[in-house]
Amino acid sequence: MKNWIVGIGLAILLSVSGCEKHSHDHDEHKVPGTFILRLIPARGTDTITAQWNDPDGPGGNQPTVTELRLKGGLTYTGRLEILATDGDTLTSVIQAQGTEHQLFWSVTGAAQGVVQISVSDRDSRGMPLGLETSWQVQTVPAATPGNVRMILYHYEPNKKDGISPSPETDADITIPLQVIP
Repeated sequence: MKNWIVGIGLAILLSVSGCEKHSHDHDEHKVPGTFILRLIPARGTDTITAQWNDPDGPGGNQPTVTELRLKGGLTYTGRLEILATDGDTLTSVIQAQGTEHQLFWSVTGAAQGVVQISVSDRDSRGMPLGLETSWQVQTVPAATPGNVRMILYHYEPNKKDGISPSPETDADITIPLQVIP
């Protein structure tokens, strides 16, 4: 009788742990593979687009990247679209899970200090998200090179405070930049 009770207890334990494992399978974390940055100038109608594309994900072929060319003396409104390596959109997922994500933007090279990027959008708790941005570009006397770096941080289970990066990154990409007179 005692072995029968132990056997039933073991069967229940195995079935419960099997259900828990199965419930996590559908919540697979997709890998970002394409970043499309669109900048609309405050004056003029031409949208400027730069793209970083790595369809086979980390460790495979090198990503293809287009240079971002900005005109000095203008302000741009930016919008970032992110696609997974399988082509599914991740932008709406990141927006919906905004309290678990934040994009940090920086400019390096000679363009540092020439291009200022501010985050325009917020998550449901009012913290910065980073899919929507404002770019202020100073006037330059000559072509000024640099890079734009975007790091997408993931904050689950870490606590997002809107200022500090998380120890976990979903993506870290760099796009070459040229500010022209």
